[in-house]
Formats: sequence, C-alpha cells, structure tokens
Amino acid sequence: MDQSPFKDQTEVHEYARANGLEYVWQGTISFEKRQQTLSPDQFQVWAVNTRKGITMVGLFSKAITEAEWEAGRPRRERLVEKNRRRWSRQARVER
Repeated sequence: MDQSPFKDQTEVHEYARANGLEYVWQGTISFEKRQQTLSPDQFQVWAVNTRKGITMVGLFSKAITEAEWEAGRPRRERLVEKNRRRWSRQARVER
C-alpha cells in the first residue's frame, strides 16, 4: 500500500483484517505504548481521513498481541486459581 491516507476507518479495519494486523488510534494509551516499545518496522503509523479531519493509526502484527497473551497465561491461571480458592473459602464460611 502506498503512503496515501486511508479514506476512512472502514478501510483501516479491512486492511488490518486482510493482512493479519492489529491497529490502535493516536491519542490512546495503547498507541503511545506501541509506539514506544516497537521498532519502526514493527509499528507503522498511517494517516486516516475521518469526518473530524485527519488522524493517525498505528498498525502492527497480530502475532505481537498473541505472543503477549501467551506470555501472560501463567499469571492469568494463577489469578484464576487464587480466586477459586477465595470463593471456596467464602462459600464454606457462609454455610
């Protein structure tokens, strides 16, 4: 794709879906985080025409978020188990 702006948000969504990408909008915490932590070849910033004017969108590989999700699995599993134990204790106390 050339560096011309996307014509609207729908085009961004369709392009990202067709190319296995995620996107974040400028002005969000996610945009700032991705821009600071990913290299320029991993995080590309594109212009998007919106009804309020031009804004920027950051595009990056869906594989990055999938890897982050997998890396967080042990922590999520520990939290689930901790909550199960807590709920079990509360149920015994309430009886």
